[in-house]
Amino acid sequence: MGTATEESSYREINLEFLAKGGDEGFDIFYKTDSYGTVKFVKFASTERKHQEKIMRLLEDRADQDYYIHEEDLFKYYKFATNALKSVMANPNVPLQVKTEKIYEVSKGVMKEFFDNNVSEKILESSEEVMAMMGDCMSSAEAGFHGISALTSKDYYTYTHSVNVGLYCMTFGLKKKMTKNNTKELALGGMLHDVGKSKIDHALINKDGKLTDEEFEAMKAHATEGGKIISGMGCFANNVVKMAAEHHEKFKGGGYPLGKIGDEIHLYARI
Repeated sequence: MGTATEESSYREINLEFLAKGGDEGFDIFYKTDSYGTVKFVKFASTERKHQEKIMRLLEDRADQDYYIHEEDLFKYYKFATNALKSVMANPNVPLQVKTEKIYEVSKGVMKEFFDNNVSEKILESSEEVMAMMGDCMSSAEAGFHGISALTSKDYYTYTHSVNVGLYCMTFGLKKKMTKNNTKELALGGMLHDVGKSKIDHALINKDGKLTDEEFEAMKAHATEGGKIISGMGCFANNVVKMAAEHHEKFKGGGYPLGKIGDEIHLYARI
């Protein structure tokens, strides 16, 4: 019988994102449930010889759900970003559809990191995704109106993180910051809360006010976030500072270091 642990090691995927290739292949499964026994059966792989099989499914819009093993998530998101590049390059795809697809991938990356404790390596996908969103949002048709239509009103950590990244991005665009600076600002917004992955989930999801002791434990997420991003070695210092200093206050009294005014990094103040 399939155990809860076994089921939790598989992730549902969007087959549409497999229409374009990635660097490494992986297996695709479908789930069966017979008399309470859950099994994941291999359906195909992303190898070229199976591409026709996948494309036929996309054309048929089959109702069957498909899964990959969690160890292949990073490879899957490589496929997803390649698919997004193809969508972005297609002039026949409406801007709203492009932004919605990028938002879906962004939320997926952050959800896996926060909810399922996958490797920090998955966060590397966010850089390309936010760069593509920047291309979308810099269009005259987009901007703040586009953001309002996209962002959900729930406050799960992963949704909140993506939303903050998008609002930071529109700020950068409005202020006519350089493309690279806007991307870093957006990325820092998206990753600002990654330190919460080191905090007890029960504490993050607690209803009501935190006790003084719980608040002290929660405050550690800023320092932890800076360590995570810095330790990955692939993000600019601006991004690191946004995670480490986003709870400092301009008038003082913030945490973790109690910085004041211009001592706080500009991007963290934003």
